[in-house]
Amino acid sequence: MNIVYPAICHFEDGGYWCEFPDLDGCFSQGDTELEIVENAKEALEGYAVSVLEKGRPLPKASRITDIKTSGNDFATYIECDISSTGKSVRKNVTLPEWLCKRAEKASVNFSQTLQEALVKKLGFSSIG
Repeated sequence: MNIVYPAICHFEDGGYWCEFPDLDGCFSQGDTELEIVENAKEALEGYAVSVLEKGRPLPKASRITDIKTSGNDFATYIECDISSTGKSVRKNVTLPEWLCKRAEKASVNFSQTLQEALVKKLGFSSIG
């Protein structure tokens, strides 16, 4: 599941730090512009997984055009994929035999399909 949020990157004292206006307490830092973006991705990933594991919804992402910056600051979108992060659990499901056979014949990845269906069913597809 990909999520995208805008971040504001600030240049101070020879390094960078960034904040996510929509995610209270989510910050990162780095020595270069590339490093701050990479570190911000990790911060976003950890924050999102933590919120979702607690059963809370992620806030709606602001539009980057609504974010104001000044001086050397810049706004950028940060994207991460949280589908393979966090602890995985095994689930046993029951399907009609005919459907199972057709899916196997089509080489359907059952785990991926279930994840995608749950993301859509729970309304996470609108994140970012």
